[in-house]
Amino acid sequence: MDEFKHVDKKYRQIVLLPNKERVSFINQKRWISYPIAIKAIQELKNLMDQPKQQRMRSALLIGESNNGKSSVIEKFCEVYGQPIVDEEDEILKKPVLVTEVSAPKVKDIYISILEEFWAPFKTTQTESELRKQAFDLMRVCEVKMLILDEFHTLLAGTAKQRQNALAELKMISNKIKIPIVGAGTKDALSVIQNDPQLQSRFWVMKLPKWERNKDFVQLLSSFEKALPLKQKSNLTSKELGERILEISDGNLGNLHELLKVCAIEAIHSGKEKIDIDIVEAFSWFTPTKGQREIKLT
Repeated sequence: MDEFKHVDKKYRQIVLLPNKERVSFINQKRWISYPIAIKAIQELKNLMDQPKQQRMRSALLIGESNNGKSSVIEKFCEVYGQPIVDEEDEILKKPVLVTEVSAPKVKDIYISILEEFWAPFKTTQTESELRKQAFDLMRVCEVKMLILDEFHTLLAGTAKQRQNALAELKMISNKIKIPIVGAGTKDALSVIQNDPQLQSRFWVMKLPKWERNKDFVQLLSSFEKALPLKQKSNLTSKELGERILEISDGNLGNLHELLKVCAIEAIHSGKEKIDIDIVEAFSWFTPTKGQREIKLT
C-alpha cells in the first residue's frame, strides 16, 4: 500500500474497503490532534494535579460554538479521567466528573452531578439533602475535577439565582478541594465578571478561530492523513487551504464537517481526492453562527 503514503498507516487498510464502508468510516467521530488542543489538555492536567488547598485554581475554557471545546474535554477525560473500579473496596473512582448546566439553579447543579453517578434521588429533596449526597459521592469516588459544560447558561435567570449558583460552586471547590472548569462561549466570562474572588480563581483558556498560519497547515495535514482517499488532495496548498478556511469561517467544527462532505463527494464522484471544484461545490456550507442548508439542487 505504498501508493497510499498520504494516508496515516493505521488508516491505509480502510482505503481498500468498498465505498460504503469508507463513507461510514469518514462519518465516524475521531480525534484530530493539533497544538492548541494538546496545550489545553496539558493545562487541564496541570489543574487536576495541583495540591489540595483552600483556594483551588480553576479555569474557563472559552470558544465559539462548535469550535472544539467538547472534543478537548472528551480527549482529556479519555486520557486522564477514565473511571476505575477499586475491586478491593468495590468503589468506583471517578477522577473527572463532567456535567452540563442549563440555568443558575442550585438544585439543578446537584441533580446534574447525581445523575452522572447514576445515583437515586428525588426532585423533592431539599438543596441541603442533594448537596450532602453529591458531596459524599464526590469524596467516596475521589473526584479530582468538576467540569461544567455550557457554563455560559448560568447567565440565565435572575441576578440572585446567579449569585447563589456561583456561591455554591465556590463551596464545592472549597469543601471537596477540587478545581472547577467551566466550558462555554465567550459569554461565560460575563458569569464571573462581578465576583472578584471567582475572577482571581478562574484562569481563562481561549480556543481561537483558525487563521492561515503553520498550525492551520498542520491541522489540514492531520485531516488529510485521516481521510481514506486513494489520491493525495494537497489540502495544505495555498488555493485549497485558503478556500477551506474561508468557507469554514475559521471554525473547527465547520471545517471538520466541510472536509467530511467533500471527502464523501470525492469517493462518490470517483475523483478520490478533494480538489478545488469539490470544495467550491460546497461553498454554500455556512458557518455555525448562521443557518445550515442541505443543498437539494
